[in-house]
Amino acid sequence: MSLDARTWLLAITFLTVARSASIDAPSCAEPLKLSKSSCAQWRSNILPSNLPAARGNAFADRDDAAALGMKIFYDNRFSQAGSGVSCASCHDPEHSFSETKARSHTLKEAARNAPDLINAAWYTRSHFWDGKVDNLWSAPLFTFEQDAEMGSSRLHVVHALAAIYRQRYEKIFGPMPDISEEKRFPDSGRPGTPEFNAMAAEDKLVVNQVYANVGKALEAYVRKLAAGGSPFDDFMTGSEKSLSPAAQRGMAAFTRYGCQTCHSGPLFSDEGFHKLTSKPASGGAQDPGREAGVAFLRNWEFTANGRFADPTKDAGTPLEAPIESASNQRETFRTPSLRNVALTPPYGHDGSFATLDQAIDAHAEILPGHTMVAAQDKGDMVEFLRSLSGRPPRAPWNFWPGG
Repeated sequence: MSLDARTWLLAITFLTVARSASIDAPSCAEPLKLSKSSCAQWRSNILPSNLPAARGNAFADRDDAAALGMKIFYDNRFSQAGSGVSCASCHDPEHSFSETKARSHTLKEAARNAPDLINAAWYTRSHFWDGKVDNLWSAPLFTFEQDAEMGSSRLHVVHALAAIYRQRYEKIFGPMPDISEEKRFPDSGRPGTPEFNAMAAEDKLVVNQVYANVGKALEAYVRKLAAGGSPFDDFMTGSEKSLSPAAQRGMAAFTRYGCQTCHSGPLFSDEGFHKLTSKPASGGAQDPGREAGVAFLRNWEFTANGRFADPTKDAGTPLEAPIESASNQRETFRTPSLRNVALTPPYGHDGSFATLDQAIDAHAEILPGHTMVAAQDKGDMVEFLRSLSGRPPRAPWNFWPGG
C-alpha cells in the first residue's frame, strides 16, 4: 500500500471514529449552556444499564433466590412472634419501598428513618446511614435482631425458614442442615443471649451459614427493585424534550450551588459521610452516626470478605474505604442517593425534613457563607430532582407477592 493510500485510510478511519463518538456522546452544552467540563461531569451521572456486582453473594442474580427473598420480605413470621412485622413494614412497596414515618416505628420507635430500598443495590461501599455493613445481603441480618425493629433472632429465622420454605431453600442453596434437635438448636437466640452463647461452636456455624443465606436471598430480591433510567437519563442521552425548562434550570442551579460536591455519579451520591447540622429528636441523645458504624463493622461477622461470603469475583478484594469528610466521624452520615428522591419523603437520617424544600434549605445552611437558595432556584431544583425518578421495577417484583 502506498503512503498516500495509507494516509487516506487513516483519515477515513479517524473521521468514522469521530462521527461515531459524536453519536454515542451527544453534547449537553447547547440545551443547558454548560461548559464542556460541566457537560462531561453531568454525563458521568447517567445511570448504567447494569447493576454493580454483588459482593460476596454468588446467588444475587438468580431469579429463584429473588423469589425466595420476596417471600421472606413480606412474611411476618420471621419477626418477633405475634408482632405482625415484616420487612415491608418499613419498606412500603406503595411508597417506593421507603419509610413513610420520620423514624421507623414497628415494635418501638427507632432513632433513624429506614433507608430507601429502590436505590440500595447501587451502593458499592456500605449500607445504612452510618455504613455499618459493607454488603447488601448482611443488612437485613442486622435488622432482624434489633429489638426496636423486628425483635427476632437468627435461631428463630432459621427455624422459620426450615418450617416454611425448606424446599425453596434447598433448590437454591443445597440441603438444609438438620436443626431439629432442640438441645443443640434452641427455638430462638442470638449472640449475647444465654441460648445462643451456650451452643457448640460448630452448631453456631451451621446456624450462621443458613442465616447468611437468608440475607443473600433478600439481596437477590432487593436487586430486582432497582429502578431504571429516568427523564434525566433520557435527556442526557439525547432526548432534549425529556426535561422541562424548569428542570434544566434546576440542573444549572444544582451546579451553581455546589450540590455536585457530594451528590455526584450515577447514584447522585459520593457514598461519603458528612455532617449536616440537625437537632436530635425531642428528648433524645445526639446520634453518633459514622463513628458507631465503624465500631460495629469491626466485629460484624457477615462481611463481604468474611467466612460466610461466597467466593465471587469481588469477595476477595478489600472494600475501598468510604470517602470521609473529616477525621472526626462522629455525627456524620452517608450521603443519600437523590435518585427517586421525590417519591420517598421524609428526608434525612432522622426524617427531620418533610419536604424537598426543607431539605434544600437545611443544606443551604452549610454552604460556604451560609448562602440561601433563591426561591426561583429552589423551585427549579425541585423540578430537577423530580426528573430523577426512574422507571419502576418490573412485575412481579414491584408489588405485593402472589400466593
